[in-house]
Amino acid sequence: MGEWSNRTLAVAAAAVTAFLILGWALISQVTAGGTVVVTVQNYAASTFTPVEESSHNHNGGSVCAAFEASEQGSENKGDLNAKKGSFLQNVILPQGATVRQLTLFANDNDGDDGTHVFLVRKRIQAGLSPQFTGYGVMARTQSQGAVNNTMRRFTTSAVDGATIDNRHFFYFLELVNCATVEPFDVQVAYTS
Repeated sequence: MGEWSNRTLAVAAAAVTAFLILGWALISQVTAGGTVVVTVQNYAASTFTPVEESSHNHNGGSVCAAFEASEQGSENKGDLNAKKGSFLQNVILPQGATVRQLTLFANDNDGDDGTHVFLVRKRIQAGLSPQFTGYGVMARTQSQGAVNNTMRRFTTSAVDGATIDNRHFFYFLELVNCATVEPFDVQVAYTS
């Protein structure tokens, strides 16, 4: 019995040591000199796919003053070239990452309306009923105010369900351009 206890003790000590080393390795990768490492993914607005309507812009309701029918996208020196309507972009983030920020870069010279961006997650599960449950906006931001010929940054750090779970959800961006705003880029910032 005494030998079994010593062996159990040795295994437990080895497990604790391995756990501490692994924990240190994971922490040392997340921090550099005590600073959290933030990764930023860029999604060029001109590469978003135009869709006829979307969850936040349809005939029954819109974040815009009125429903904006989608126009085929085009690019002009990096922007979406003031095309109105709904646009979608797939987002792929690492399993377990924590989303920290959603940012829109746009030239908005329209004081009445602007561009809205939503980071969305949707549950994927066989037998999900009703099928639309599990849809959630994780973060949203929008352009506002009017400044001519100036790219500005519009950011939110308010993120719901921030931990990425690729086994149970898929993720995408919905961009709704309500006016002749020129969106350039959407950034998703995360820590791993």
